[in-house]
Amino acid sequence: MRARFLFLALGMALHAASVEADPVALRGARILTADSAGTIEQGTILIDRGKIVAVGAEVRIPAGTVEVDLAGKTVTPGFIATDSVIGMVEISGGSDADETSSATIQIGAGYDVQYAINPLSTTIPIARKGGVTRAIVMPNAGPDNATFAGQAAILSLREATEAEVRAKVGIVWDMRTRAYGRGATFVQFRSDLADVRRFSRNAGVFVKGELLSREWSRADLEALIPIIKGDKPLAVRVDRASDILTLIDIASEEKIRLVLIGAAEGWVVADRIARAGVPVAIDPSDNLPGDFDEIGATFDNAARLHAAGVQLIIRGGASAHDAGKVRLYAGMAIARGVPAEVALKAVTVTPARIWGAKDFGAIAPGQNADIAVWSGDPFEPMTELTALYIGGELQSLFSRQDALEERYIPAARVSASRTNPD
Repeated sequence: MRARFLFLALGMALHAASVEADPVALRGARILTADSAGTIEQGTILIDRGKIVAVGAEVRIPAGTVEVDLAGKTVTPGFIATDSVIGMVEISGGSDADETSSATIQIGAGYDVQYAINPLSTTIPIARKGGVTRAIVMPNAGPDNATFAGQAAILSLREATEAEVRAKVGIVWDMRTRAYGRGATFVQFRSDLADVRRFSRNAGVFVKGELLSREWSRADLEALIPIIKGDKPLAVRVDRASDILTLIDIASEEKIRLVLIGAAEGWVVADRIARAGVPVAIDPSDNLPGDFDEIGATFDNAARLHAAGVQLIIRGGASAHDAGKVRLYAGMAIARGVPAEVALKAVTVTPARIWGAKDFGAIAPGQNADIAVWSGDPFEPMTELTALYIGGELQSLFSRQDALEERYIPAARVSASRTNPD
């Protein structure tokens, strides 16, 4: 086992060095670009210093380039797991294994997930095995189920001892917790926004105690300023159609960039969502009512939202261990009528752009070389990931689950054969 880990580490180090020294050409594959080039048959991707410098059916390969033959393979951008807690939790249960939410009522909107992320989390290699190269990490509601859960971040799943994070890309509000009841929740929300606007105009009101909505921390107020200015999105976990309409109205009045997370009943008001230009991050497997907010849940939600013109993001599973299953959720959406090209963008370029990242999410010149290589259709369950690049560096596809399998399964088979000899 130790020898295998040393071999993998050495191989990764050598490959990383070659990426820095020489360009790499991935050639002969079917390339799903998630960009204006669409699908390129038997194409080539030229990578230099971690960036894509050329892509197409006829790419000139410079002398000294390391060529990788991918004939018969399918290549996609690395996938993005949206609304994930990856890196913040190892197992459910136990405070030492879960950093997904603030533990104090003094910090809500200001809760910053960048400090909670463990780049050595055992869940990260598991996600890489599913072709995931980045995650939009979002906090859960705090102890009092207060309005704002905290600040989201973009996490690179590159192998590293130091987390590669783009912090504070937006604010998360888990409205499904409804701390105050609906009749008070939206009143509180409007009052909160009014206080933040007062603070943004004159920070002295905080010292003077002139804020009216609640007993604020300065960290929470400062975190919300980019939201009321429209610089960053407010992601709201919400399912009920009537709540969605109320949020759209408030966002329009307050000029807030709204992103809906969940939206199980989104199809009911799809036209309104589309007219408002609000993106929706959905779980295509959500077809049963977990509560009375989801009575209208249906497998057809994604297809109906797309047909209405709504910009889609496809989420992975809620568990950190399920982040790598996002491709399977995209496959579910395709099976229910979402075009494959739309589903591809919903797990790559669309979430990247919505969360402010312009340098990854597609296979195009100038983009980071986050690339997944597949044995076939990436949205088919039996398709295997054969290689994964993040920033042009080949990543290990070996996880703790694999290590446990290697250690215990052979011994279990030997024990079983002794117990039940032929």
